[in-house]
Amino acid sequence: MEAKPQEGKVIGNVGVLDLRTATEASVGEIRRIGNVGTVLTSPETTHLLPRINAGNIGSTIEAPAEARLLSGQVIINRDYFKNQPEPLHLLVAGQVVIEPEVQAEDIEKGLGALHVMGQIFCPEQLSGTIQAKLRTLQGQLQTYDGALRLVLGDLVLDEHTLPALEDGVQFAVVGQVRIPRVVDDELLARKIAKLHLIGGLLCHEENAQVILSRLEEKTGMAEKTIIPAGLELVDRPLVIDADNLGALPSKGLYCTEKVQIEASVAAGALDQAVEKLVARDLLLYPKALAEVLARKCELSSTQAIAYEGELWLMEKAAELPASRFEYLEGKATLVVLGVLNIDPEVEPQTLAGRLAKVHNKRVIKCTKAQMGAIQARLGLSKGVLEDSEKKKEEREEGGIGNVGHLKL
Repeated sequence: MEAKPQEGKVIGNVGVLDLRTATEASVGEIRRIGNVGTVLTSPETTHLLPRINAGNIGSTIEAPAEARLLSGQVIINRDYFKNQPEPLHLLVAGQVVIEPEVQAEDIEKGLGALHVMGQIFCPEQLSGTIQAKLRTLQGQLQTYDGALRLVLGDLVLDEHTLPALEDGVQFAVVGQVRIPRVVDDELLARKIAKLHLIGGLLCHEENAQVILSRLEEKTGMAEKTIIPAGLELVDRPLVIDADNLGALPSKGLYCTEKVQIEASVAAGALDQAVEKLVARDLLLYPKALAEVLARKCELSSTQAIAYEGELWLMEKAAELPASRFEYLEGKATLVVLGVLNIDPEVEPQTLAGRLAKVHNKRVIKCTKAQMGAIQARLGLSKGVLEDSEKKKEEREEGGIGNVGHLKL
């Protein structure tokens, strides 16, 4: 006799599980949930938490049901609390930035309570007022000098923006200070008097001494990227082939995103065109270029993948059909940077025989038989292998995939 499937929904991983208005009935509809980042409960629903059959739970926050749930970056200015009949209760998954013109009385009158899963950036003079309203903080509270000019996002200082600034300007930056090209040191020193930075700094070694002397280090949180002298910044994905090799912006390259070198590039030509290469993200290159690249960049400290045969680069959501192998000459190296679904029609023997290597940084969905073949060819393994047959069964039983926010 065929077993009757269990009742209730099966749900994948959940970022935020909101139980603040849940009931016995709504909780009873869920059979199983995967891992949960944060569970939100109210005083009235905390007793329902043990009823949830979930994997690992990162944290639990108790907040009123009427608390406003916000995600991403929340910017609070003087108008934020206007026309509010009652003080606001805020529950923020992300970043809270309080602008310098906000007064202590605005916070005292307009904000009832604050729960934050992330970061808070506020003027120094409001730190005590904010902490008095803070009920939960899973992250950091950082202050900045409210007398400085606030910049939210990137502040780019280059040959176009610097001359337009008045002399001696002082910035508080929540984001990144970028000096993408070498600028005149005297101009930089004259224009920038102080930088209170919460975020990151990117500049060339030629300008590092001046800009670092202006940097306010009270938080110690600024991530500094100093581009070695003589290198050109490339801040976009870079594909190098035989046709564009001679048109590179410089013989010294500092690349912040993926670098892909095509099989059409000859070792001698690469040796002539590039003197030094720094790849901060991922470097993909043919095995035949290993010797010359070892002289151009520090392969041991670079996340690099040497590929054999064709390069099959799977980014974002992609499919690998059986027909792809029919047109393959020799072997291929499979690199997965997104979510790859392998057609169940692809024979495991085909995967094992036609793939030289598999490098997985995200998710590969395949059958159990295919999984064995993939594991036999696995090189870089920073992602996961998912049983596509199991996922299909869960969907047929009323399952739901991964969810960022789930309210019961």
